[in-house]
Amino acid sequence: MRYRKTIDVAAPLDDAFAYVADFGRAAEWDPGLRESRRLEEGPLGVGSAFHIVADVGGKAQEFRYTITAFEPPRRVVIEGVGEQATSRDEVTFAPAGTAAGSGTVRGTRVTYDVDLRLRAARRLAEPFLGGFMRSLGDKALAGLKQQLDARAAG
Repeated sequence: MRYRKTIDVAAPLDDAFAYVADFGRAAEWDPGLRESRRLEEGPLGVGSAFHIVADVGGKAQEFRYTITAFEPPRRVVIEGVGEQATSRDEVTFAPAGTAAGSGTVRGTRVTYDVDLRLRAARRLAEPFLGGFMRSLGDKALAGLKQQLDARAAG
């Protein structure tokens, strides 16, 4: 199942990238997550791992996510493995535009692209879950926009 959407946020490019790439903060903006935490200390980058607990239909689903591509401040890929599904989340960042006549960049354009695959016999249900996934994705990105806009405001 695929979900892809682009949003514009007020946060500067570097700030938006740093916030989203730290997937340990994902529960702050994604209402579909019960928990998100980083599994180790040190600089964020390829190999950084996160424990995620998603709420799927009222049931907790645990995932281990790992950063597999880290290109600050333009792109991060985070891959998750759970008992019932796998996920590949690619997030790209670009300047959103410029203030009229000033040449000053205003905000960041964030494109979130998720490829979620159910495991084993559950794959048969994938064609029926597109609307559910869109709803979850839209809520998560609305939360992300709210967090990044609030961070930019102060």
